[in-house]
Amino acid sequence: MPCRGVRGAITVDENSESAILGATRELLDALVTANGLRPADVASVFFTATPDLDASFPARAARQLGWADVPLLDAVEMAVPGALSCCIRVLIHWNTDRPAGAIRHVYLREAAVLRPDLAGGEESPMTTIAYQGEPGAYSQEAIVQQFGPQVEALACQSFDEIFAAVEGGRANLGLLPVENSQAGSINSAYDLLLDHDLRVVGEVKLRVRHCLLAPPGTRLADIKQVYSHPQALAQCERYLKNRGWQAVTAYDTAGSARELAGRRQPGCGAIASRLAGEIYGLEVLETGIEDSPDNTTRFFLLGTEEPPRSEHNKTSLVFATSHTPGALYRALSEFATRGINLTKIESRPRRNRPWHYVFYVDLEGHWQDPEIEQSLVALLVRSAYVKLLGSYPAASEPGSAIGKE
Repeated sequence: MPCRGVRGAITVDENSESAILGATRELLDALVTANGLRPADVASVFFTATPDLDASFPARAARQLGWADVPLLDAVEMAVPGALSCCIRVLIHWNTDRPAGAIRHVYLREAAVLRPDLAGGEESPMTTIAYQGEPGAYSQEAIVQQFGPQVEALACQSFDEIFAAVEGGRANLGLLPVENSQAGSINSAYDLLLDHDLRVVGEVKLRVRHCLLAPPGTRLADIKQVYSHPQALAQCERYLKNRGWQAVTAYDTAGSARELAGRRQPGCGAIASRLAGEIYGLEVLETGIEDSPDNTTRFFLLGTEEPPRSEHNKTSLVFATSHTPGALYRALSEFATRGINLTKIESRPRRNRPWHYVFYVDLEGHWQDPEIEQSLVALLVRSAYVKLLGSYPAASEPGSAIGKE
């Protein structure tokens, strides 16, 4: 198994034990989250600190995080005129089959100027977008589709970590899947929108095209077992059945590709994205193998700032009514009487009040449009609770030019 180098750096405010320990833990947490690192897979860790810092503390921070059996080394850097001050750097030697291109390095605070992937030596870091899943997940494919390959994609283990990454400043934006045209709404995602105060600043629609991936040199005739997430396997059920292949469940689509690349087990394939194949060095044997050609996932782009108005906008909000006859009808009539088109309405249990519900609504237009602004003011009177999730540029349907700016 090859040993990959994972790099990172962070600056601290002062040369104190608490500041250095806290910053080092923050850096290591970010590297673990971005790469899915496990201490058991780490061969060694090499910390350096600039001469204005006490270099004896970073390794202690790693021990506090539970890296008990990992060899650690601290060192003091040579003094270099004009170099960044109060800086801690780390090099983690990671035993992994992950390709070098899939390794995520992390540079935080003022150390962002040291990032090797900054264009033209700019002092501000590139845009970082947090998503849930392994590198090569469909969420990352949606990021590349929307923003291109130049942005930094930050892998998170859960939806909660997406919110934490944006709120904590480790990511500029978060990409949250909220519904699929085949499987419906993702309820846990909607619940988190209610719990947090991030704004919906955009939406992305990804036409999901499943690919059959296999190690280089594998032929279709060699395949006997196919690994993937249960939902992906279900979406390709007819394809697999017609070929007589055994479907084997895995925890994640991109994860199944990563594990297949590591095992190189003969006769096995994985269903994942084309991007996952590129990252893990697998060949695409066939693409578009899903049973339905209309498999699309919709994502919310989350941020802290309100986006500028565009030509085509949507607004998302959540509200709750009193538990009385006609309350929902009267609330929705505020939109109907003003000719506002609702593109989605869905109820979810109100967790702090059993058998009461909140209603998630998407509508066409921006909250600053006069008729929508009037509707929202009237809805405040009609409802027990209203939360505006955001107004944002509407995404075009995959393959369509409508809504493009």
